[in-house]
Amino acid sequence: SHTVTGNFQLHGVTKAISFPATISATADSVSVESTFAINRKDFGINFAGATDNAIRDNVVMSLHIKGEKAK
Repeated sequence: SHTVTGNFQLHGVTKAISFPATISATADSVSVESTFAINRKDFGINFAGATDNAIRDNVVMSLHIKGEKAK
C-alpha cells in the first residue's frame, strides 16, 4: 500500500533503499508491516560461503513495527 524510502546502514555501509510496506494508522497507534530482500554484497558482506550454497546473496528482511501514542 506504500513505498518506504530511506537510508539503511549495514556493516558500515549506508545505502538508500525502497521497499513496499503496509502502513496502518489509528488515533492511538501506527503499525508497519513489510517483507523484502536486500543483497548482502551491496553492503560489503562478500563471504563466499560453502560449496553447498547455504549462504545466499539476497537476505530477506521482515519488519513488524508498532508505535503507540504517548499517554
